[in-house]
Amino acid sequence: MEGMTTDGKLLGQDDIDALLGEAGIEGDYEEEPQIKETPAPPKKRSAVMFAKKTDLDVKDTMGILYSRAVLERESDVKVIWNASGTIPMLTGYNMKIHETEYVSLGTLHENHLVVKNNS
Repeated sequence: MEGMTTDGKLLGQDDIDALLGEAGIEGDYEEEPQIKETPAPPKKRSAVMFAKKTDLDVKDTMGILYSRAVLERESDVKVIWNASGTIPMLTGYNMKIHETEYVSLGTLHENHLVVKNNS
């Protein structure tokens, strides 16, 4: 911001504010974007209740997730959808899923892993 002068003397911020106030110009000199606060959405109850689960409950849930995440392509080849970030996406990686040994064959569309039954 350029300095304002009167009779060759530099005015202080208080002097500038007083002059602007007399001219009917008050407040900030630069427009700042107005941030509107939106009310927080009401909290929804989670479908997953964190109660004591038995091993059978966990196995059933894992079975459901497995059946939704893995598509069978051939009798011994499967595609694990959205595996990126949960399983190493390396070719030749050995893993055990639901008591079955698999080896990864590579990726499909970057996020999906193709595996083959290693038995």
